[in-house]
Amino acid sequence: MFKRVAVFSIIIMLLISLTIFFGGFILTGRYGDRILPGVTSAGFPLGGLTPEQAEKLLRETLTPPEGLEVVLVAEDRQWIMPLKSVGAYYDYPEAVANAYAVGRSGSLMRRVSELLGNKTESTDIKLPLKFHSELLKRELERINGEYSIKPLNARLLLDKNEVNVVPGKEGSEMDLAEITGHIYSFSAGMELKLAITPKIVAPEIREQDLSGLTDILGECTTLFEAGSVGRVNNIVRASGKLNGKLVKPGEIFSFNDVVGTIDEKNGYLMAKVIADGQLVDDYGGGVCQVSTTLYGAVLLSGFEIIERYPHSMPVKYVPPGFDATVAGDQKDFRFRNNLNRPVYIISSTEPDQGHVKVVIIGKKQDNLMFDSNQQWTADKACYQSFWYMCPIPWRLSLP
Repeated sequence: MFKRVAVFSIIIMLLISLTIFFGGFILTGRYGDRILPGVTSAGFPLGGLTPEQAEKLLRETLTPPEGLEVVLVAEDRQWIMPLKSVGAYYDYPEAVANAYAVGRSGSLMRRVSELLGNKTESTDIKLPLKFHSELLKRELERINGEYSIKPLNARLLLDKNEVNVVPGKEGSEMDLAEITGHIYSFSAGMELKLAITPKIVAPEIREQDLSGLTDILGECTTLFEAGSVGRVNNIVRASGKLNGKLVKPGEIFSFNDVVGTIDEKNGYLMAKVIADGQLVDDYGGGVCQVSTTLYGAVLLSGFEIIERYPHSMPVKYVPPGFDATVAGDQKDFRFRNNLNRPVYIISSTEPDQGHVKVVIIGKKQDNLMFDSNQQWTADKACYQSFWYMCPIPWRLSLP
């Protein structure tokens, strides 16, 4: 008995589906290449129109979106993004194609549903807004630059040779992926207003990263002429790039990677540089004094020197053989942190007094300087001899 009922039910369902299917087939056949009744887009009825007629109707009736604006809101602030600035336009062909597909595409159940739905209520097809992806990305990044708050790294400060930890602070920025997705979902007739959802940005250096770094492993101070505007600017700028860098165990530190390109665009001025044994004017004169000062602190800390080049003529701020020149992609100063803890670099300048100082903070028992089996023991002896022989303007602080 149960089987008969089940079979009968299946037969009835098939008959109903076939009836609706052939009814829909007749209906779609009746309208041929025209959009089915009850289909709208952006509120405009498209039923009974060919795709070409429907697209023409939308283009002639709707005002282009160039005059509209997207409003991004964050608490009491807002940013206006004109759609013209991001190359926005309505995608009429896509909307018309989707309108024409109603009742003609998809599964049998979907077509039946759409056909039955059109008998009782309209099917509104979205008229999507499209954008020039690169222009939109650039505009959102510009707004994010005004909206975002940069995180503050935890840092170490020296107070009379006592090392203190200053906690960092989280920052925030726009969730660019999320907000871009929302903007791409816009269509004609929608309210073009979005609330910015902040995304937390963690600092690169956290307080726990600096835990246990309590000792000065090595420090070096060199002097410069405070009256040379270009040289002072370049030394201050390069020194600032070094300050606050954390070098992890086993990591190779590259001076060029950290300081970046030395040119006018990055704020460097013309000053004297050594090139092929001569003094010439070029952007970044004085940067090599910063790399040399770092080299002195690195040697005293006992790190492995990976790459280092001397100048082509003696410099006056360190003894011969204790300088480290850098030059674009050709010459770099690199060292490896061969300790089992990270180390922290403090680099500072006092332009009025004319000196630049680099201090490397770590844990003293980790410092390889005191291991007589390391090659740096000989360098330390050389340093000590130069310390007694060499007057100001070169100073080194020995551990």
